[in-house]
Amino acid sequence: MRILLAIAAAAALGLAACSQAETEQAGADAEQAASEAGQAAEDAGAAIGEAAHDAGEAVEGAVNDAATEVEHATDDNDATN
Repeated sequence: MRILLAIAAAAALGLAACSQAETEQAGADAEQAASEAGQAAEDAGAAIGEAAHDAGEAVEGAVNDAATEVEHATDDNDATN
């Protein structure tokens, strides 16, 4: 328990030693990092959405081609084959 109190006291002294400018800069840096992380997440979401759409289009084309091949393979009428 004493170690936790010592750590808390050291942290409090460290925070008190920071100047106002350092505190403000740290806040600005944290805000900038959060903004960049949010933008990166948004960009990743857009890329995933595009990839999912493209994959869906490819699957749709493959399913249509397979259905056409099955239809031709099972058609007994030589005139339509």
